[in-house]
Amino acid sequence: MINRKGAPTASTQRVCIGPLAHHADKFTEFLADEGYASRTIAAKCALVVELSHWLQRQALPLARLDENRLKQFYTHRRSPVRRGDVSTGYQLVQLLRRLGVIPSLPPKIDQTALGLLAQEYERYLSSERGLARTTVAGYLHIVRRFLTEHSGNKALRLQALHPQDLYRFIFREGRRVSRTHARTTVTALRSFLRFLRQRGAIETDLAAALFGVAT
Repeated sequence: MINRKGAPTASTQRVCIGPLAHHADKFTEFLADEGYASRTIAAKCALVVELSHWLQRQALPLARLDENRLKQFYTHRRSPVRRGDVSTGYQLVQLLRRLGVIPSLPPKIDQTALGLLAQEYERYLSSERGLARTTVAGYLHIVRRFLTEHSGNKALRLQALHPQDLYRFIFREGRRVSRTHARTTVTALRSFLRFLRQRGAIETDLAAALFGVAT
């Protein structure tokens, strides 16, 4: 069965025991809010259940879960690592850190042009727009993904952005995930483009060229 958010209910999943048992539902809600399809959510949650069982067998408390523990888990599990398993583990660890369940990593300062721009945009969202931390994190993820795909290893050329660049990215995102996430992608890009124009990084009002995603 599927709940109203599109996430699998407990009756369709293997029971989660171990250190992650109290956080499995939070992870399911996070994935649903991110716009993942129910089948993808079920696969990701199955990995979390398996990870929780492994932590219990290893007598490892949840506070010791990090990227290195995930590597040990992937090495010792019986089934081979499937496509998406690594990203699922990363998503889980990041969520648990945001919730304060496991220790955060020391902040690393990204001195690249993209990193510095992302930091300035993050301050804009938090200080000037007053958005919640989860919303800021979601917008930053989308914007970083867009800029990385658009520029690759080349220098950022913000003045060279065209509506077609934005349309192509939104179309690819819409095919990769749900329409709900595609609408969030449009909202995040509009916010970023307004930020760029306010800072004088672009002259054209590209935000006005973005139309909503049909339901």
